[in-house]
Amino acid sequence: MWCAMAVDLSRPLKAAIVDHLFADALLTSLVPADRIYAMSPPASPKWPFVRYGSPIASPYEATCWNGATVTVTLHAFAETKKATSTGPFYAGEDRALDIAAAIVKAMETFDPDGLDVIECEWTGTQCVKDNDEADQWHSWCQFSITVIQPQ
Repeated sequence: MWCAMAVDLSRPLKAAIVDHLFADALLTSLVPADRIYAMSPPASPKWPFVRYGSPIASPYEATCWNGATVTVTLHAFAETKKATSTGPFYAGEDRALDIAAAIVKAMETFDPDGLDVIECEWTGTQCVKDNDEADQWHSWCQFSITVIQPQ
């Protein structure tokens, strides 16, 4: 019996993740779906927004399975929301961390059509000030995702 070698599935995985995030109600309650981007957001996107980061794909080979293990980074950008008559103060770092937590929660149910997920493991989140502005923050969540093409 001949079995195929590992295959880079990072492109279809990216599309499946972005589609999955678009459809997640908790995440889209924090970030409108039209601000969830693949790897290339528009110039000067409106905050808050989410962006898919640069993946790192590695071969995954098991008996007659062909696939990849992909390190995926999902970025959340948020800024402080000042208190107004229509809403309370919301610190940028808290917003960025809340968006990151919603991403992690969304990925718990990641099960795309056209790919079989062997493992989707959240490996960590970090939050930093995005630039010299005191009110702009950037969180990122990293996942190790092993996928194969269905047999």
